[in-house]
Amino acid sequence: MRVYTVRRNCPNTDEEFQAYVDLLQDIGIDITRVPRTPEPGTTNRWLYVWKNRQLAEKFAIELGKRLRSSSWAVHEFEIQGDSFPDETIGPLAPLTIISSSTDDDTSFRLDPKSIERISTHYPNAKLGGFKIMENLHVSAEVLQDFESCHGPIWNQVVIFLTGLSREEIKRLGGVRIIDDAGRVLYKSLQPDSSLPAEE
Repeated sequence: MRVYTVRRNCPNTDEEFQAYVDLLQDIGIDITRVPRTPEPGTTNRWLYVWKNRQLAEKFAIELGKRLRSSSWAVHEFEIQGDSFPDETIGPLAPLTIISSSTDDDTSFRLDPKSIERISTHYPNAKLGGFKIMENLHVSAEVLQDFESCHGPIWNQVVIFLTGLSREEIKRLGGVRIIDDAGRVLYKSLQPDSSLPAEE
């Protein structure tokens, strides 16, 4: 079966990939369970796969408009059979937590699209009797004390903010924590199978 993906001829930046994922969500695609293929030149990052070339072309045009770039194109490749095998379907992108630090404290917050994904798939997600928390503030002193005794605080932040188990987080594509500038501070990505890389 012929299938299609939209990409540039070089790896996407994190900002471009986020725009790609945002557009998929804006057009109604649930990115937690989709046919996917590895993005060439990257590690553990996926591209959506279409069966319909016209839909892929429409997506490429809209993405090009959003990013003000005409370098997005449809790439065609072949997979065996006439449907996507179950093992090729999985999450496309991780949940995102944004970390902001000052001299006094560090705050962590789920980005809005991540909150939406959690609420859609786990509407009763809670921890300690609370609904999903959008913000968590940790004083510099508490952060330093915790990390000197237990190591990095990342896993606790993820579980506290999402109210999800590690397995549930993996089903949604894993998680990454970024700073305000978009630099990745921590990531735990879902290493699922996917379609073979395009030729």
